[in-house]
Amino acid sequence: MRRTIAVFLAFIPTLAFAADPPLSRIAFGSCVSQEKPQPIWEAVLAQKPELMIFLGDNIYADTDNPEVMKRKYAQFGEVPGFQKLRAMCPLMATWDDHDFGTDDCGADNPIKEASRKHFLEFFKEPSDSPRWKQPGGVYVSRLFGADGKRVQVILLDTRFNRSKLKKQGKEYIPDPDPKNTFLGEEQWKWLGEQLRVPAELRLIGTSIQVIADEHPFEKWSNFPHEKERLLNLLSETKASGVVFLSGDRHLAELSLLKPAQGYPLYDLTSSGLNMGNKRWRGIEVNSHRVATMTHGDNFGMVLVDWQSLDPVIRLQIRDIDGEVTIQQRLHLSDLQPPSAKPKAVATRPLSPGSISPMDAAAKVGEKVTIEFAVRNTGAARDKSRVFLNSAEFRDKDNFTVVLDMKKLEEGFKEAKIDDPQTHYKGKTVRVTGTVSVFRESPQIVVEEMKQIEEVK
Repeated sequence: MRRTIAVFLAFIPTLAFAADPPLSRIAFGSCVSQEKPQPIWEAVLAQKPELMIFLGDNIYADTDNPEVMKRKYAQFGEVPGFQKLRAMCPLMATWDDHDFGTDDCGADNPIKEASRKHFLEFFKEPSDSPRWKQPGGVYVSRLFGADGKRVQVILLDTRFNRSKLKKQGKEYIPDPDPKNTFLGEEQWKWLGEQLRVPAELRLIGTSIQVIADEHPFEKWSNFPHEKERLLNLLSETKASGVVFLSGDRHLAELSLLKPAQGYPLYDLTSSGLNMGNKRWRGIEVNSHRVATMTHGDNFGMVLVDWQSLDPVIRLQIRDIDGEVTIQQRLHLSDLQPPSAKPKAVATRPLSPGSISPMDAAAKVGEKVTIEFAVRNTGAARDKSRVFLNSAEFRDKDNFTVVLDMKKLEEGFKEAKIDDPQTHYKGKTVRVTGTVSVFRESPQIVVEEMKQIEEVK
């Protein structure tokens, strides 16, 4: 169902269906050579992504011959891991220089229309999509999920209309000429429209980094006025929930900027899927860096817990084994302009007399009534206890409700609840009991059915 809807949405960027489940597992990456082994797909598949975003250098064509480009796409399409990914979830993609034409090319690429044709054919773009003819290139936006849980994915085209970069020796340097552009006026107008589309979380994919500005390679800061225009547009449109996803660099890192729109802007860079630096190298200067992975193949994940009253977002980089190497945990409310916070976060007030898990954790030894959405569940090996968790297991903010199954057995039978572990997952519960601590984590033990009820 999700795959059919996603294909349809390719050319109707502001439409979403209430029946479409919210995105909660989004994978992304960049820089994958069709000439080299691609073992990373097993780790990506293990994360069970609901959407995969390709941020450019999706092949290394490096050619001005369209037929050579076509053959290289075909070579990538035969990779078993990629085929499994394509069967698992919908794909969204933009391009960078190596799949657009040649190294660091822009608007002067002589085969850019042929490049567009092979790119869109490979990613199976519908024949009536505007991406085939729009003057700004292959930019696209799609909206997933219903009101309150909407994820907007905006992929920019930083190649089709990009002006020539200024070089000093072997390094690119900032060029203040106001005539230079990354996007072109048509795409800038479109982007302003997209940022006004109602959404809770916006993932803006750009093939080059937005925030890192001190390295000598391609980046938004090569045209300072264009970067300023981008940040100003976020402020003008009051766009909430923005996170940048970028590639290109053959390394992974998380950068952070606090601009005028009033909330932190993160840029999560993942590169490459099989073109990451193979050896450790010195850490380059980046005064905005939060964390880095200087070498090794990698991919990114954006995980969203929509069941929390204030949805939790995890920005992750994972290595070839699927291990987390970078993670930033934040709440959706952290990504709202100050004026939008009261209405932007999908929250529900607590029932009278109830308190939150955070407040309950401070009342050890006291009898309280706690209320929360059950994020996940677990059970003891002998099934004598079932655990209802308010956050991820082992999360420092987690509060656990422990169900004593021996004492509750008859009550669950009367309530016709065969499997409490499955029954309560994703539901909101209100539980009364005394707060205790087990292994430094707060909990309430439930021994009578009257202690727990579902909140409809």
